[in-house]
Amino acid sequence: MEWVETTGKTIEEAQDLALDKLGVDKSEAEFEVLEEPKAGLFGRTRGQARVRARVEPKGPRPKNDRRDKRKKSTDKPKAERAPKAERAPKADKATVAAGDDQASDAAPKRQSKKTDAEETPRERKSAPKAQKDSAPIEEVREHVSTFLTGLTAAFGFDGGVTIPDEDDTINAMVDGKHGLMVGPRGRTLDAIQELTRVAAQRTAPSAVRIRVDVGGYREIRREALAAFAADAAAKASEEQVEVVLEPMSSADRKTLHDALNEIEGVATRSAGNEPRRRVIVVPVTNEGADAE
Repeated sequence: MEWVETTGKTIEEAQDLALDKLGVDKSEAEFEVLEEPKAGLFGRTRGQARVRARVEPKGPRPKNDRRDKRKKSTDKPKAERAPKAERAPKADKATVAAGDDQASDAAPKRQSKKTDAEETPRERKSAPKAQKDSAPIEEVREHVSTFLTGLTAAFGFDGGVTIPDEDDTINAMVDGKHGLMVGPRGRTLDAIQELTRVAAQRTAPSAVRIRVDVGGYREIRREALAAFAADAAAKASEEQVEVVLEPMSSADRKTLHDALNEIEGVATRSAGNEPRRRVIVVPVTNEGADAE
């Protein structure tokens, strides 16, 4: 191994640099100090330390050790030695060809009929889908009545459920003034209506529209919103400004749009995103009405 020379402020620093170049540990290297730093004034040193190093050479193993190891490997009796693998006789080309023909005959022929997994997406898309049978309205009405009766009892109230016979809509009315089932601004009632619809779809799926009311709340709410819409329309017409109403549910917004559309001199539009979407009452001048 060739020697490398390094310098440093101290001998230890020069040795560390040499070890970095050699890439070995200090115990595996051999050093020679070529120059030591000289002592100066006030304990300072002058000059640099210079050393050379190399990987410590390892002498060859003594011949006796090699002979002993070789003797131990040959002391085993012949019976214990592993027999050499016998080479298999080479098969001629005719035998190989015959074997290939037999293998091809034994392989099953590929079926031309496509399985479900082999069908292309276009073929699966073109296949007609199985349509679910729509449950009769009488079955849906019975399920809605049973569900709402149990839900009312779960709230701790006593009250029946009335559902008039209609052909295309189920208007279920829970008897009694149960404010807990209505909630602030009818939010609990809207949640009950959605739960009833989901439960009916799972048990008796159909396209029938389901509405739920408690103690006639929705009619009372409709009348209150109609009066509120009239006041907003009057303010927009008199002051000729847009009146921005508070955020409401989609059902309440529809009630406001329907009420305001019957009032002359104003128009409506909606703005914002759910659940902060609201109705805006816009004044309409006579010039604008004539232009339209």
